[in-house]
Amino acid sequence: MDEPTESRVPEFAIFQNSRTRTAAIWTKPQGRWQECTKEEYPAISLFVTLLRASPNPTETLKEIAKTMNREL
Repeated sequence: MDEPTESRVPEFAIFQNSRTRTAAIWTKPQGRWQECTKEEYPAISLFVTLLRASPNPTETLKEIAKTMNREL
């Protein structure tokens, strides 16, 4: 039996197109895609690289979020 749709919705996702330098971020609480500007693309690209290279991307994401929240 399939899981309910709600449980299959990701907590976090990134769309990235290096050819067009477009990106967007999805968060479950926001419930929509937030488009990034072309100026933000290099930072998003670095962010994606960090997550892909991490042996534990969930923990890496949590640490980045904590750091960003301290800066705000």
